[in-house]
Amino acid sequence: MRRAFVSLFISVAVAMIGVGIIAPILPLYAKGFSASGVSIGLVFAAFSLSRSVLGPLVGRFSDRVGRKRLLVVGLAGYAVISVLYAVAGSLWQLGVFRLLQGIASVMVTPIAQAYVGDITAPGREGRNMNLFYSSMFLGMALGPLLGGELTAVWSYHIAFYTMGGLSLAALLLVGATVPSRPRVHDVPPPQVPIVPLRKVMGNDGVKAIAIYVATRGFWRQGFNTFYPIFAVAASGLDTGSIGTILSVYMLGGGLLQIPFGYLADRYPKLPQIVLGSTLAPLLLLIVPFSHSVVTVGAVMFVIGVLSALSRASVVAIRTEIGRTHGMGTLAGLQGGAFAAGQMLGPLASGVIADAFGVSAVFPFGSAVGLIGSGFVFAWFRRWQNEAQDASA
Repeated sequence: MRRAFVSLFISVAVAMIGVGIIAPILPLYAKGFSASGVSIGLVFAAFSLSRSVLGPLVGRFSDRVGRKRLLVVGLAGYAVISVLYAVAGSLWQLGVFRLLQGIASVMVTPIAQAYVGDITAPGREGRNMNLFYSSMFLGMALGPLLGGELTAVWSYHIAFYTMGGLSLAALLLVGATVPSRPRVHDVPPPQVPIVPLRKVMGNDGVKAIAIYVATRGFWRQGFNTFYPIFAVAASGLDTGSIGTILSVYMLGGGLLQIPFGYLADRYPKLPQIVLGSTLAPLLLLIVPFSHSVVTVGAVMFVIGVLSALSRASVVAIRTEIGRTHGMGTLAGLQGGAFAAGQMLGPLASGVIADAFGVSAVFPFGSAVGLIGSGFVFAWFRRWQNEAQDASA
């Protein structure tokens, strides 16, 4: 169990560094093809389209056939697509490569999460799953910083090739060290019957998880897509500074994901979810009025911390439900819902940017996040009440 966990932790962190490398540069790279706001949104949405459609299906497939093979295929896809970015000759090619990267990503992060969920003992959902989650956020924190600096010093192409090399390293580590079948203390986990998808989606806890990750993906990806353009036009920041700002969000979330996981195991989860999911998007209202790296970086760090607080409890609840409804299915549904938000966020934000200016993207994302928080609270409270009635 420990060996598999450590191997997946390192592999996913390395893969996420590679993925995060393109966060501060892809909007500017797409802008080089004379793209409009909506066109840039479509390029980003292509990644999320494949994730939202395939996430639940691949997650359920992993419940049936196992996780490792999908992980290996996904990491190999990351490595190949990284090179394709460097040779893109038009905006439509960039969109196609982004779509393919989304397909590869469905086989990496959700499946790795499901594997870790398989080897997590009851009562340790918060600490184990959030310890693992920190690998993704620390990787994504280092990635934008590295991508911005590589582009500023060398070129976009060097950043893409670095992403491919890191993905290849993660592939080799998983292939060599992760067992094909997860085991807890040398005993395979019990086989969970495949619950009909309609029943899974009818669970109020699953609905709350889906709306939480969908709305967070919406405003986060809207920010990631259009903040680099806003920062260059309104503040005159370079790619290195933009990479730093995008990194501190991930750093704040990654550093506190672990202690917040312990809080999720020890204290009521719903207040933590509501506090984080409400205050994080509210702080987006400050962004249009902040033009220094220090100010925006501080705001994004706090948003990352608040997101980690709510996410820690959401992940713990997802793992609990996954034991009865399929660990891969729940991870895939969460990934699919998050991707749907990521797909719609850049598209809707692109429309807002073209109609009202780039600065309008941030209050728009804040409003979506706050509305989502209300639905999350209502569904999680109903799920808790149903669980209490069932145990009474």
